Amino acid sequence: MLKVLVGMSLSSFFMGLFGVDWQTVDRKIARAFPAVEFVSTESLLAEAQLRVAPTIIDVRLPEEYDVSHIPKAHNLQSAEAIAAAFPDYAEPIVVYCSVGYRSAAVAEELASLGYTSVKNLRHSIFEWAERGYGLENAAGSTAKVHPYSRAWGSLIPKELHAYSP
Repeated sequence: MLKVLVGMSLSSFFMGLFGVDWQTVDRKIARAFPAVEFVSTESLLAEAQLRVAPTIIDVRLPEEYDVSHIPKAHNLQSAEAIAAAFPDYAEPIVVYCSVGYRSAAVAEELASLGYTSVKNLRHSIFEWAERGYGLENAAGSTAKVHPYSRAWGSLIPKELHAYSP
């Protein structure tokens, strides 16, 4: 987890200086977590409508989750917390964060624990929000999303940014 925190801090610093785009994010995730499987936002939207939908886990911080999250998502930040809450290692799980980096790290950790059906949501909640797919918070439906940082927030329109519900 320290690797993720240091990587995110340095990435946010340099991307804030030099800009960021989805190709850069995708390359960074692919290099850091090459074994992680992905699911697209379109596929997850379709799967979420099924009677037996995957368990959706939001690995962002509680203050990010409170602004908005994908409906029915559970807020758990670590593989250990997910394992405690969902001990069936064969259960289909989709993890997400802001752009997919933090969730890729958690997906990799879950696989190392023995989970066999874990996927990372490609472009995570940012793409979900930008496509206008449903988001919610304690007050109900919302279109807003926590931008995480200035660098990552540059990937979505400012009108979608919110730092509190």
